[in-house]
Amino acid sequence: MKFSGLMLLSILLLLLPGCSSKPTVYVYAKYLDDNERNELTNNLTKEGLDVKSNEFDFPSTVTSNTVLYSLLLQEPDAIDKTSEIADTLGFPIHSVQMLTQGNHWYTKNSLALFLLPEGGRPDGTLLSQDLAHQYQTDTCSENTVLTLNPNGTFELILGENNVNAQKTNSNSSSSTLMKTSGQWKLRQFPYLELQENGASYANFYFEISQSKETDQISEIHFINLTTINVNSTTPLPLTCVFTYGERI
Repeated sequence: MKFSGLMLLSILLLLLPGCSSKPTVYVYAKYLDDNERNELTNNLTKEGLDVKSNEFDFPSTVTSNTVLYSLLLQEPDAIDKTSEIADTLGFPIHSVQMLTQGNHWYTKNSLALFLLPEGGRPDGTLLSQDLAHQYQTDTCSENTVLTLNPNGTFELILGENNVNAQKTNSNSSSSTLMKTSGQWKLRQFPYLELQENGASYANFYFEISQSKETDQISEIHFINLTTINVNSTTPLPLTCVFTYGERI
């Protein structure tokens, strides 16, 4: 398993030496609900383990339930305890590995636990939690922004060009940017739907794709949302492609 520099650094910062004598389990809980996170934390704590949870993104190479551990873990049985507890809660561990990079070993009395719904995700797919970002576009009007919130709500703000087109059609003199909001759902990858507040069906449909680029600093991973259907009075052109980028 290989990790990019920035992603590896975020993991290593968690694994730097600390003052706790008990093993610490860093739970990557981005894909867990509150009940799953609380139950996991309680069970690990009962076994004498310190638990620290976060919602950091997973390394792109982690595609199944995984335990990473430091070379100088003071209590190696913490690996088995962690794996058994995860399995009992419905998250069987498919990969257990020491965390290394090149010839260097990064040490602390700790483990990192990565858990995914149903044990894993197929290569090239995304889960709902992966889509919760603010997206920009340069394929339609300036300042058009789509925000997908983690709680399943969205806000779509239309840029000036789209609003001007709507004003021309309606003979309106208003200069206020148009905004709409509602609920978003990922029913089946790669299709995303947005349903405006008060609507009885989805108003916007997008196709999800991914791409990568590399500049002088690092590789950038993009999530692209291509507009494929609009059933709304909100003037969103079919030419709009929304993009979110993250360095990896």
